[in-house]
Amino acid sequence: MAQPFDLAEELAKQPHLLEIPGNLLMKGGPEDYIGAVLCVRGTLYFREAHTPLVREALCQCFDEFKQVAEPHLTWLWREEPPKGKPLIAYKDAKPLREMMLEMDEDDHLSFSYTNGKNAHDAGAWLFDIYGKRGWQAKMGDGLSVLEFSVPLLYQEQNPLFFQQLFMSFARRLNPEQGYAGLAFNLSPTRRDENEPTEAFMAQRMPGLDVGTAALLANRPAFKHSKIKSISWLTLLDQVRLDQVGGLDVLRGQLPSSHFAFYECGNGVVIQAGAHPYLGGDADDPRPAPYVLLNHALKGIRYETVGSLHGGSHDGELRVVGWSADQWLKRLDVENGELAAWQTKLISNEPHLNATNSLAERI
Repeated sequence: MAQPFDLAEELAKQPHLLEIPGNLLMKGGPEDYIGAVLCVRGTLYFREAHTPLVREALCQCFDEFKQVAEPHLTWLWREEPPKGKPLIAYKDAKPLREMMLEMDEDDHLSFSYTNGKNAHDAGAWLFDIYGKRGWQAKMGDGLSVLEFSVPLLYQEQNPLFFQQLFMSFARRLNPEQGYAGLAFNLSPTRRDENEPTEAFMAQRMPGLDVGTAALLANRPAFKHSKIKSISWLTLLDQVRLDQVGGLDVLRGQLPSSHFAFYECGNGVVIQAGAHPYLGGDADDPRPAPYVLLNHALKGIRYETVGSLHGGSHDGELRVVGWSADQWLKRLDVENGELAAWQTKLISNEPHLNATNSLAERI
């Protein structure tokens, strides 16, 4: 009798399975560094990053993150640091709180902690702050971003850790919107050369996130109270929750056997399914929990956010223009198809229980 597949066991044996060579789909072929790595990643869009209160909250988030990540962290990248070099080995870096205290409110907050062996390698452990300057916030362009990720192996071995981390960070930062699920972290300094890899994978794996959150955050579309997409975890502030009819309306559309709701300060976090998904089944690559949540929230999704990648250099694949708009719609189904998707969910997908959802469900 065949033994059940144990993902954690296989990843422990071959941890490099989830790493992709740099420049893989660019003209000239692959280069000798890690261009992309599959991980579980969260993204939170928040405001007031120039204020002492929110900067301290970010430091508290990093304090919590490094309790498990610190043995793995190797590099700190900074964009336009007011003091010091843009790249420093993690072991030589000052504490985050100390560096923030040295900064003025009009300094750009840019701290990207990674675990790549070499400085240009993508890493699955990531804590990346992109905080807008005070003068930008006062002009209405103050949407900042925190991205953080853990390796898929760590998620498999500690299945509730990431949900707890996401909830903890969200309660500190009071974000407007956010999401978390499977994603490819790209090389911190060579994103452009590895976006074709992300685009190629996204065509085949509808559960993946796509695009650079820091570049999207202050595009005109993000000024509206909508969302970019849904994922395994999806955060709505109260304004967005009210726009879809409130918690009771969502409960009526999303069965508690497969969807969990968690209170989060001024909003709610929705967990769609027992685990983060890359795709669906042989009949349809779209994951049933994501399809149903997307349908419930489609009314508050952006119609467009512009291109998710930079322009092509030699005809390589990118998620730009029309294809970027189609990516936002990748999980859409007609009303008449909902019953079949609900049946697929109940029949084929694992139910939520104490091993895969938090006890604080509301």
